[in-house]
Amino acid sequence: MQPSASNGPSGPTPWSSGYLLEIGRDAMACRFEVLLHPGKPTNGPELACHALETISYLEEQWSLYKPASELSLINARAEATAMPISESTKALVALGLEVHRRTEGAFDLTATKLSKAWGFFRRQGIMPGAAEIEQALREVGTHHIHLDIDANTIRYEAPVEINPGGIGKGLAIDMAADWLENQGVEQYAFHGGKSSIRCRGEQEFSEIKTGWSIAVRHPEQSERLLGMLRLFDQSLGTSGPANQFFYFKGKRFGHIIDPRTGWPAEGVLSVTILHPNAGWADALATGLYVLGIDRAIAYCENNPDTAMLAILPGERSGQVEIVTCNLQQGQWIPS
Repeated sequence: MQPSASNGPSGPTPWSSGYLLEIGRDAMACRFEVLLHPGKPTNGPELACHALETISYLEEQWSLYKPASELSLINARAEATAMPISESTKALVALGLEVHRRTEGAFDLTATKLSKAWGFFRRQGIMPGAAEIEQALREVGTHHIHLDIDANTIRYEAPVEINPGGIGKGLAIDMAADWLENQGVEQYAFHGGKSSIRCRGEQEFSEIKTGWSIAVRHPEQSERLLGMLRLFDQSLGTSGPANQFFYFKGKRFGHIIDPRTGWPAEGVLSVTILHPNAGWADALATGLYVLGIDRAIAYCENNPDTAMLAILPGERSGQVEIVTCNLQQGQWIPS
C-alpha cells in the first residue's frame, strides 16, 4: 500500500515500506484491508478473510441503501412500534448516544434528514432553503431514540432516521479486529477507506521499529505529505470534507453538518483522532470537527485517552496550521 492521506485518497493510511500481506475487500462504499506480517500467524490470510466477512455482514445490517437491512427496517418502523435490535446494531446505537452526550450534541446519529436536505446522502450537494433546513432539524435528535438495553428493543418518538455514517466503519473494524485478536493475531493494521484505522503490535519492517507509521497528507492537496503519525496499539479516525463538498455563489459547503444548527461546520480542514477503539475514534473525529478547534482541544485535555491532530487553514492560500493535543513525544513527525 502506498502512503496517502485524509478522507478517501487524501486520508491517513498505513505506510507499507517492507514485506506485509494485504488482504482486502470492498464494503461500505470503500476498501477495507488487513495488513499482516507473513507467517504471523501462519493462517493469518484465512483469518483476515474471515474478519473481512464480518465487515460485509455488518454492512448488510447497517446499510441505508439496502431497504431490507436491519437499520433500514428500524428507521421505517420504529416510530410506530418498538423494534427488536441485534447485539451489533445495539452496540452501534449505544456508542452513538454516548458520543452525542460527550460532544454536547455535535455528533448525532440522527442527522440523516439534514444530510438529505443538503444532497450529501446521494453525494449530490444542493443548497436547501431555510424552511427545508428547519423541517429537517425537527426530525433530528437522539433524544427521540429510546434504546432498551435489557429488552433488546428500540423505538423512535419522532420520525428520525439513524445513519451509521461517521461511526459504522470504525465500529465494524473494532468488531472484526476483536475477533482477529481472539484468534491469536497480535500484529496487524486494519483500515476502512483509509480514514478509519486500528493498529496493534509493531510494524516490524518499517525504518521506525515502534508501532505503525501512518502517512498524513494535506486534506486538499493529496500529493503533499505533511508528516507521519505513529500508532502504539491505537486506532485512528479522520473527519473532513475533502472529498464531499460543493460551491454555491462562490462559497464552499462541506458534507459534515452541525446537527445543532443544520449548517455545514466550518473552520477546520480535518480532525484526526487517536483512541484505543476505532469506533470511538471515528465518531469523535466527526464530533470534534463540528465543535471547532477550541472545544476540541478542551475535550482532549479532559480525556487523556483521546489524542488529536487537527489541520487548520493557514494564513496564506495552500498553507496549513497543525494543532496537536495529547500526542506522545515523537508520535508526530512533521515532514
